[in-house]
Amino acid sequence: MTFPTAPEIFAWLLTYALHSTVLLGAAWLAVRSGRLAPAFSEVVWKTALVGGILTATAQSTLDRRPAGTFAIGAPISVASSPAPTPEFDLPAVAGAPEEASVGGEVPAAGSTLGAVTPSPAPDWTSILAITWLVAAAALVLWYVARRLILVGRLGDRRSVEKGAVTALLDSLCRETGVRTYVHLTASGAISSPVALGNGEICLPAAALVELEPAQQRAMLAHELAHLVRRDPQWLALSCLVERAFFFQPMNRLARQGVQESAELCADEWAARHSGGVPLARALVKVAEWIQASPLGVPVAGFAEERSQLSKRVSRLLEAGVVAAPRSRGAAVAVAAGALVLTAAFAPGVQQASAISDSVHDQLSAASDLGFSGTSSDGSAAVVDTAIVRAVMARLKDEVPDVRRAAADALGRLHHPMAINALIDALNDEEHDVRRAALSALSNYERGIPAAPIRKLLASEDAEMRYSAIEILKQLRDRQSIPALAQLVTDPSEEVRHQALHAMEELEAPMGEDLLGRALDDVSAEVRQTAASIAGDRQVLGVIPKLIKMLDDRNSSVRDQAAEALTEMRTDASHAALKKALTHSDPNVRRIAVEYFGEDIDK
Repeated sequence: MTFPTAPEIFAWLLTYALHSTVLLGAAWLAVRSGRLAPAFSEVVWKTALVGGILTATAQSTLDRRPAGTFAIGAPISVASSPAPTPEFDLPAVAGAPEEASVGGEVPAAGSTLGAVTPSPAPDWTSILAITWLVAAAALVLWYVARRLILVGRLGDRRSVEKGAVTALLDSLCRETGVRTYVHLTASGAISSPVALGNGEICLPAAALVELEPAQQRAMLAHELAHLVRRDPQWLALSCLVERAFFFQPMNRLARQGVQESAELCADEWAARHSGGVPLARALVKVAEWIQASPLGVPVAGFAEERSQLSKRVSRLLEAGVVAAPRSRGAAVAVAAGALVLTAAFAPGVQQASAISDSVHDQLSAASDLGFSGTSSDGSAAVVDTAIVRAVMARLKDEVPDVRRAAADALGRLHHPMAINALIDALNDEEHDVRRAALSALSNYERGIPAAPIRKLLASEDAEMRYSAIEILKQLRDRQSIPALAQLVTDPSEEVRHQALHAMEELEAPMGEDLLGRALDDVSAEVRQTAASIAGDRQVLGVIPKLIKMLDDRNSSVRDQAAEALTEMRTDASHAALKKALTHSDPNVRRIAVEYFGEDIDK
């Protein structure tokens, strides 16, 4: 994994500044009319808040340069020095394109080429990038400190486990289908209810005695809506973005828009389940308790923003305003379209990279012979995108060895623009070329489309299947899970083991049938991995197989089977481990002893 340099970070920040201004400005224009539903406005603001980060990253990763994109930094200077020796000593290929060399001549291996050396980027780009990193870290830490202070202020809160308010919350959860446990607490340090991000609703002590039951239910419904909608998490993310990208003043506007929309959407949700009038009365009552903003940081509260109370109460009292939930489908479609258009067409900023025309031609000619971009001492050489294009062209060469060498070179050059060409090379007629292309793709940590790699799971070549599993695991591609399940019984031991590992990392469902087959595998590694998974997931149906495996011919499998049984906690596993106390394998005996020792401690 390579980390971006300070000039690259600065270029990304400028691209973010441009893109976020476009998205946030468009969001402000769309929302300021006041005609959008709160649910629609919420999606618009959230998209604008994080969209600039996504689109700037997409342009940087995909090396996309829309019209208007400009470069910063110094051009690359050229000095004459001996060229690195190409790693491939191949003859000149007949039919090579004319643009591959200067005047039709191709420099031989070991000839003198212009060595490309990057001159240092201007100091101001590095200084500004480092300044941003330091300032952003300080502001984020300040926010975290304020959150910790809030937690400290709520340290006196007590659990409300019984009583009428708890019964109201339980009733609401049943009626609305909320199955997760919601912890209800009360504190004398706050004057407005707050939904905390860990599934907790904290009420002011006065709310337990001074509100009527209908008002209490409405208040609880509002806070429950915040938890269901994950508003505390979104608000925390908004605050972090606002502080990390402090140079974008419109982020504050977006955070306020997210917070306001969340309150209005929570009002709608609560009014549908408890009535608008009781909620409005509860808002007015709680507002009387609030003297100032006591918490110091934005929270998903009930009436923290007093400036919005009048608007919220008026909406709740208007007939039909909250009669039905709003659909977000149109808002999501519009938001997705805005992100795609911004990433595709909004101009950005990139680090300058330029070399002289003569050296450009010489390096292109060298790449036609399979120049890998690596010098003879193993250090990385600086290459321009023209080099990558020239090597990509050799993937269509008529000589298989040249195509294979080109695939190997692109794997080392590691440039995103080569991904599609390598994907096409997976269909090459030559087996070695296909293998080289897949191996090259495994060097790319991101940007690889999963669909063509997924097809290789059905390849007749076990090595191709193995490599494809590794890449799909790296891509976290859950769509490959059904095919991976089939490969658990693959003829190749390595493929079976890799498929089982991939399914575990992808958290794929693995039941008794699949794990049972793996536990019967002829490979000790597969049996051991299957036993580990069965224990971690407590697949009780395979306990008989695990008991049988205590006498497996492989000691590691025996140990893992014993470990898995300690996780099961059933009568059958308990009896098996009791019997294992006298097992011939000392490791199995040790595991059984530790198991019963833990039981005694508990």
